[in-house]
Amino acid sequence: MTGSSNQERPLNVVWLMSDQHSSRALGCYGNSVVQTPRLDRLASEGLRFDRAYCSYPVCVPARFTMLTGRYPHHHGAVGNRTPLPLRERTAAHHFSHAGYATAFLGKMHPVDAQTHGFDYYVDFGHYYDYLGPKTEVFTRGMGADDSGSGSPWVTMYQKHLARPGGRDLSPWFRDDEPKAAMPAETLRPRETRPEEDHFESFIARETIRFLQTYRDEPLFVVASFLKPHNPFAPPAEYAAMYRPEDMPLPAWDAAHVQNIPRQARQRGAPEAGTPEGDDWARRFLAAYYGNVTHLDACVGRVLDALEELGLAQTTLVIYTTDHGEMLYEHGLRGKFSFFEPSSRIPLLARLPGRVPAGAATDALVDQGDFVPTLLDLARVDPAPRSQALDGASFARVLDDPAAPGKEFAFGEYALNGNQPFYMRREARWKYILYTASGNGPNEELYDPQADPGELDNLAVRPEYADVVAEQRKLLLKYLAEQGAPLPGRT
Repeated sequence: MTGSSNQERPLNVVWLMSDQHSSRALGCYGNSVVQTPRLDRLASEGLRFDRAYCSYPVCVPARFTMLTGRYPHHHGAVGNRTPLPLRERTAAHHFSHAGYATAFLGKMHPVDAQTHGFDYYVDFGHYYDYLGPKTEVFTRGMGADDSGSGSPWVTMYQKHLARPGGRDLSPWFRDDEPKAAMPAETLRPRETRPEEDHFESFIARETIRFLQTYRDEPLFVVASFLKPHNPFAPPAEYAAMYRPEDMPLPAWDAAHVQNIPRQARQRGAPEAGTPEGDDWARRFLAAYYGNVTHLDACVGRVLDALEELGLAQTTLVIYTTDHGEMLYEHGLRGKFSFFEPSSRIPLLARLPGRVPAGAATDALVDQGDFVPTLLDLARVDPAPRSQALDGASFARVLDDPAAPGKEFAFGEYALNGNQPFYMRREARWKYILYTASGNGPNEELYDPQADPGELDNLAVRPEYADVVAEQRKLLLKYLAEQGAPLPGRT
């Protein structure tokens, strides 16, 4: 074990990961509606990061940035259908080389057959084996929600209006009476699987089984849950916790959207801002919060197992997600942008005896920093033939939450051949540069502390021209140093 001579036992790492979890949907981040008692407790026992950012607001690129410590323009997995090249080293290669038992349980989204260095790997295929004939219910739900046309709830609503009596609604909607006779307001999410058959429950059990089996080994374990990502169909008992009529909607003014570059508003929810659109936004939020609370319960089962197995005191636990969810802010759904709900991610870290309990930090962090930090904390050297890491360790912030983070967090986006756009988030300013041509603004500048809703794009105001020019210069300089693509600009 590299560098472990001064430790009685090597540091274990349990990395809890979710999918599409906005930092605005956690109690410990200030949401008073959603119930997340176990993650809130984890925050009270450790450190909460208030300025952690996604490096690419799409599943595969973000996940492999976290696992490699390299940005997508370097590791090459720039879309959900683009595999990580075989020779890219992940945290699993590093920890396995140092003698750890490594496991990835849950959604890796690897695109191809690689296990990316993990000794033990459980993914959707194993879950489908477990579900058996019930797999169809799950996969139909995934397909219905991945319609690609904005809010699936609104999409399904529009289908209902267009095809009365049709059977093309999502499988979790009530279908105990003809659709033509069913007023839209009676539609409710309906889950057809018991709680124990949900992917999160399955992954929690498999994670606990691995911990029980290999508890005497030094452990590097990633437990990766699908929720709160669709299907937006929480188990019945969790769906019942949230009524659509109780869901507050974010305030936004349609007029300000005209000052937002076209690429930033490409995921507008149909009918956003209308009574019909707001009604379905509330239904979406109720289902999303049900997903969040079920995720929270499954995270809690893993945390309880660490206590029961006597591993909690020697284990670094981190919780985070791949990217956020717009949650109807600016009339948008999904991710794919650098607005705060999409790009700012929850990050919690607990390590008894080292990380101060109940603390928070405003140190800037992005997903490229995770691997350097884990190697630093565990005193593990990179595996042979490893590529240079892009990120920087924030281990000193875990020791002292007042310590400064990096100068700026970096983000990029160029999915499916889109013209790339980039984020540079420094202490005060968040700057985004778009490279697509067209009418209207192609830059955004926000002061998130003064304008947390990002409703005032300062890039279109003449009095901020000097700030915009300086931010553009700094970003372009960094992109040139990185060798990142920037078509159409010099």
